[in-house]
Amino acid sequence: MRLLDLNLENFRNIESANLTFSGNHVFFIGANGQGKTNLLEAIGISSNLRSFRKSGMDGLVRLGTRKSRLFFRFKDETEQDRETLFQFHDKGEKQLEVDGEKIKRFSDYLGEFPAVTFSSRDFRLVREGPSDRRKWLDLLLSSSSAEYFDALKIYHRALRERNALLKKGGGDRELDAFEQSLIPNAFRIYQFRLQALPIISETLSFYYESLSNSLEKASVQYRPDLELSTLEDFSNRLMKERMKDRQFGTTRRGPHRDDFECLLDGKGARDFASEGQQRGLVLGLRFAEFEYLKKSLSRTPILLIDDVLGELDEKRKANFKNLLPPQTQVFATGTSFPTNDEKSNWESFQVEAGKFVKN
Repeated sequence: MRLLDLNLENFRNIESANLTFSGNHVFFIGANGQGKTNLLEAIGISSNLRSFRKSGMDGLVRLGTRKSRLFFRFKDETEQDRETLFQFHDKGEKQLEVDGEKIKRFSDYLGEFPAVTFSSRDFRLVREGPSDRRKWLDLLLSSSSAEYFDALKIYHRALRERNALLKKGGGDRELDAFEQSLIPNAFRIYQFRLQALPIISETLSFYYESLSNSLEKASVQYRPDLELSTLEDFSNRLMKERMKDRQFGTTRRGPHRDDFECLLDGKGARDFASEGQQRGLVLGLRFAEFEYLKKSLSRTPILLIDDVLGELDEKRKANFKNLLPPQTQVFATGTSFPTNDEKSNWESFQVEAGKFVKN
C-alpha cells in the first residue's frame, strides 16, 4: 500500500495542502506546533476514520470553518489506483466515498487502507488503565476482521440496552431478550482475543529483543474478566450476577472489562519497567500490530512515525531503522532529521504554519 497524493482542506491548522509523494520514506520537518502531526493525523484518518490523538471529531475542523475535506489517492497491493474522499462537519456529520461510491457501513471500509501509527502517546498502552488497551485491541481486530467488528458492535448495543433496563428496574423477561444477542457475541469477542493475543505476544517478543538488544523476555498476557469455555458459561454468570447488577444499575462482568498486560520476564511492565523498557515495549506493540494487519489483510500497512525517532537513544534509533520493513511506505515527523547523514534518504517537506514546501 502506498499513498500517492493527499489533498486537505480546513483540517486543524491546515487551510489547504496538495501534496504528491514519490518515495517510500517521507519526512515532515519543522518547529513544534506548525502542523507536522496534523498532517500525519490526517493520513491516519484515511485508515480508520478516527484520530490517533483524540476521541471524536471535535476540534479537527479548522477554526472558523464548518467542514473538512480529506482526499487520498493510493496504489494498492495489485498496483491499482484507489481514491478516498472523507468529508466531515464541525457538528459530526460524515460522508465517505471510495472510488466514487458512497460507503455507509464502517465495517465495509476498515482494513481497506491500513496504517500503523507510532506516537509518544503510545505510553498509555503500558501505563494507563484497561480502556486504552481495549480500544487498541478492538481497533486492531476490527480492522482485520469484519466478523469481530460486527460482534463488538452488537455486543455493545445489547450491553447499553441491558444497562438501561437494569437502571429502570426491567423484568427478567426483558433482560432475557437482550441477553439473547449479548451472550453469543460476548463469546465471539472472547474467542477472537484469546486467539489473537498469543500471536501479538510472540511478535512483540521478537521486536522488543531486536530493538533493545535485551536479555529480557517481553510478552503480553490476556487478562479476561471472565474465562468462557462455552456460551453457557457467560449465560450462567449473567444470571448469577443479575441481582447485584440491578443494585449497581450496570453489567459488571464481561468482555467490556477485559484487559491485557505487558510483561518483562513475567513481571508487570507498568510497575517494574524503566522508561526505556516501556518505550521498547510500545514500539514492539506497534510493530506487532503492523505484522498482524499485514498477515490478516494480505496488505502492507503504511507506517506513521510521529516524532518518535528523536526520543530514542542512538542504539535504539539504529535498531528501529533496521526493523522498518523493506518496501513499506513510511511517513515521519521531527524537528530535525534523525541524523545529518540521513537527509538524502528522505523525501522531505518543510512545515511552517500549516504550509508544506518540498525540500
